[in-house]
Amino acid sequence: MSIDKFGSLEELKQFFSNGGNPRFDAEFSPQTLMIVEALGAKGAHLNKWWVRTPMDWECPSCKRKKTQIAKLDSRGYASCQLHEHHDHMKDIVRRLFEEISSSREQVVATELAERFAVRTSFAISAYDNTVICADCNKADGLAKLKIKTHQDFSFSPAEIGRFVKPRNNQEHEIDAEIATNIWHENIGVFNKRMKLAEYVAGLAASDAHWYQPSISTSKEVERSANYRFNLRGLKSLHEEPEKLLYNSMPFKGNHSSWRLNPKPMTKGRPTEGQVAHLSNTRGRSWTKYDDSWKCPCCERSKFECLKPSKNNPWVFEVKSILAHKKESDSLADDIKVCNECFNAANHLGREAIEEVKEEDPPINVYFPHSLIAFEELKSVIVARPHSFHLINNERAENVVKTAIDRIVDENYHYSPKNRTDIMEMQLMCP
Repeated sequence: MSIDKFGSLEELKQFFSNGGNPRFDAEFSPQTLMIVEALGAKGAHLNKWWVRTPMDWECPSCKRKKTQIAKLDSRGYASCQLHEHHDHMKDIVRRLFEEISSSREQVVATELAERFAVRTSFAISAYDNTVICADCNKADGLAKLKIKTHQDFSFSPAEIGRFVKPRNNQEHEIDAEIATNIWHENIGVFNKRMKLAEYVAGLAASDAHWYQPSISTSKEVERSANYRFNLRGLKSLHEEPEKLLYNSMPFKGNHSSWRLNPKPMTKGRPTEGQVAHLSNTRGRSWTKYDDSWKCPCCERSKFECLKPSKNNPWVFEVKSILAHKKESDSLADDIKVCNECFNAANHLGREAIEEVKEEDPPINVYFPHSLIAFEELKSVIVARPHSFHLINNERAENVVKTAIDRIVDENYHYSPKNRTDIMEMQLMCP
């Protein structure tokens, strides 16, 4: 769906006078005008981060909304200010790099050495650059002065949230005792980070680094392509415009080849240490479900659903399918299943879609797994611990034929409303 572009500032202002886009803000948005009126202000003083954030944005530190953050300044204006809070490690590394380099008998550092130092400094930083409200950003500096931290230390957004006492439309009060405790928690690691910063700066100053710049990075290629796609209107035709320009599966062969050539069973099983490592490092799904959880489709235990992946020894994923109801042409509530059952449902749905595509005009089926009834999915799966499922091909043929009937049946369709409902449900899935 294409989005109309504004042809003038007047059109933009008219857009906001009709409610505006809550995904970004403006000094003439209904909310900003309401803030000015509520504070009895002469006008509003905004900055770039205020307009770059949604109207319902919430400070990640103090948890206040924009209407609670804005306050009357000394000139009688509504101060609507958000700041980019950052760790000072990049500045520290750059400063140390210059000090060490300039103190050498012979300066050997190059521009690439400096770029290496700056790039590496991000790995030593305690947190990512984060947009927070002006009061939280100011509270960071005041707290450091008050409790006398190291001058190069900075509190993270989450830590600021622990020691500030938020007040609506006013500056924060600071709990010095909590701030002191947080600083003491950080001293040991902060000292190690400072040593790392000095080591990195020394490598760069000695021109003993390993950074080799690319002539053109993949990010630059992507940015350039997106600009050209947008210029020619391709972005309005498809959310992934490059897919309009090539066939992503030219050698896919038979639509059922995914199940006719089963992959071998995984040898071995994860150790207790590997499971603990998974839980601590990438265990969002693993920790969300308790040990009694079983996949409702293949009935494998949580442990049996662990499987090797291309990039990790063991992974655990739970996904949602919008299974088709056998007794009607509507969609069932989403069902949480293991990754292998999700893939099987998707593959079966895609088989049916590809068969119909060869004979009929394209049909909008946004989620292939929605063509397959839950009991049908269960009937074709032969589960194996820690491995890809085997598929009962005789039953699968019948399931695919039924899915084809659902596609071509005039009563089976996706209205724009259904598409929106489905997408909203999918966005809520983990």
